[in-house]
Amino acid sequence: MKNNDERSRYKITDSHRNQTFVAVVRRDRETDAWAWQGHIDFTDGQNFEFSSQRSFLTATEAEDYLRRFACARIDNKLNQ
Repeated sequence: MKNNDERSRYKITDSHRNQTFVAVVRRDRETDAWAWQGHIDFTDGQNFEFSSQRSFLTATEAEDYLRRFACARIDNKLNQ
């Protein structure tokens, strides 16, 4: 199996505080930069869609930022 940096697109499904988030991390073949988009399915029935506003040099960097973003958004919603 190829590592994340060798694939041009892959899906992440994870959860934080029992809230599921799903995202796709993909590499732009022209610029070789990585970006992501996804959504959070809150248990109260609300959904939140998001996408990166910047690009990243590696898939690992993009994935790390994605996970921090999703967890922060979940924490923000649940702490309201």
